[in-house]
Amino acid sequence: MIQPETTPHEIEGRWKWQDWGLGPYHALSSVMLGPPFEGTLEMTVEIDGEPWHLKVHYNKSAFAPRLTDGIDASRLYEWNIVGRGQGESKASFNISPRFPNMRHWESGEPINLPWEGQFGDVEGVDVEFHSSNIEANRALELLPKFYAAIFEEAGEAVHPEYFREPPHPTNSRMWAYERYVRIKREWAKKLSSSGVLQKVMLHLADQEGIKAELQLDNEGAINHQNRMILNPASVATLFPDHNYGRKFEIYLLKDADSVSKDHPSYHPKVEVLVNKKMNGGNAWAWADHDRVTEQIEETILNALHWEDIPLNPDGSGVYVPDDHFDAVARDDLVELYEDPTPRLEAKSDHLLMTTLRDMGETARDLTESVATDGGSTVDDLADQLGKHPATIYRAINDLGDILELDQGDVSFRARKYQQELRALVESAEYAIESYADRIQHLMGLADHVAESSPFQKWIAENGADLEFDDGGNPKRMRIDTVLSLKKADSFENARRVAQEAIDAWRHSGNDVVRFSKTTMVWRTPGGGKNSHRVGAIADW
Repeated sequence: MIQPETTPHEIEGRWKWQDWGLGPYHALSSVMLGPPFEGTLEMTVEIDGEPWHLKVHYNKSAFAPRLTDGIDASRLYEWNIVGRGQGESKASFNISPRFPNMRHWESGEPINLPWEGQFGDVEGVDVEFHSSNIEANRALELLPKFYAAIFEEAGEAVHPEYFREPPHPTNSRMWAYERYVRIKREWAKKLSSSGVLQKVMLHLADQEGIKAELQLDNEGAINHQNRMILNPASVATLFPDHNYGRKFEIYLLKDADSVSKDHPSYHPKVEVLVNKKMNGGNAWAWADHDRVTEQIEETILNALHWEDIPLNPDGSGVYVPDDHFDAVARDDLVELYEDPTPRLEAKSDHLLMTTLRDMGETARDLTESVATDGGSTVDDLADQLGKHPATIYRAINDLGDILELDQGDVSFRARKYQQELRALVESAEYAIESYADRIQHLMGLADHVAESSPFQKWIAENGADLEFDDGGNPKRMRIDTVLSLKKADSFENARRVAQEAIDAWRHSGNDVVRFSKTTMVWRTPGGGKNSHRVGAIADW
């Protein structure tokens, strides 16, 4: 499979070196504070064949100098080196001194920085970095080259190894990292119009221990700024091996139509951001930045994959190159996961079915009322249904899997339940007594399939739908997964899936001959659909 290369956007963090003490800081201060620069410098240099415009200036830190520093000032300086490259490429560095027992310049109180706890009684330098549209490792390469260019401009020599050794791998930290691809507007609409954002939020709604937020802004245009924020627990339900909270975002320019349709920025970015705010205020070690990169890229490409958006950037008409996103194929493929949302939906529908199938009259009336009103109190429901409050409490207890009671207020545990029930209540053919059968059809379960049967478990695990004819016989089975009839493909094999379905049906005590004639429909790797009889596929 061919996949697109993602590109970095904003990256922030802090590198730390104790290798040369305060040498790099003192050297820069001595060359910048004297003639010819007198504290500021602006120049354009060529680095690795590319022009970079550099600005160097200082700001006053909060740190008091020591007597041994030998300077006539109340505050130490920090040095800012700001580089602008081609397009929107940027690399900014703040170089600051570190030493034991640092004091505030005004109060004289100790400044509680992690330096001493990390390195002990040694001196060193701290470099806060912020890069845009360049890889994190490229920013690390640019720092010593910017630094050396300043001394070359001044005609001064400098230690050639400054900043050319790796920073401390664990004491150096990152706290913001985002990457993106740019896709055409019409494809991006698939992600927002009943797409992956809504599906993920819907399926997280009834899971304990997670925190997620969906923000939709289609005011100027579809995908003006749509975002989904997931905490680490939410992410783990989608990607079992992932452990960083993140923001998935689709967004356009502030003035979405201020550029022509031929300009790349007319089309939205699909971006994932990981920062410390989404991870309990915790930054991560510089040594982990490759792992964070991997998780960001897997999130972007799987979201596209789950919506059947082609991943091949060559000739697909999906991806839009810009100054920094090249829309080219990547060399190392990221892992593509099975779309978790059909499986979660099957589990959710199963819960509704098993809860509602055997409900009594009061429970049915109660469910219908809460579904249409969106919530109510026990007393209001008792008056409305002509029942004693104790009867309402018993019904709520019977429906504890789908309803919850909070200080007298009754509501659905998951918005999905209310949405599906309300749609049925408001439909012309609605009858609450037949709701369980409707859910059975939605899940692909007939009355003769036992609740704990192997086939029911297979349906739930594979996110499949089985439709029945008027006589209760299986008619069509839909698999919401990309399958291939080619054994060599990396996709799941349709033959194997059909064989598993037949085996599960047989072990549930059902007629295999009749089931083998059922039409199986699945998604193909090319974005279309294919269908054949289950028995024919199994014998392929």
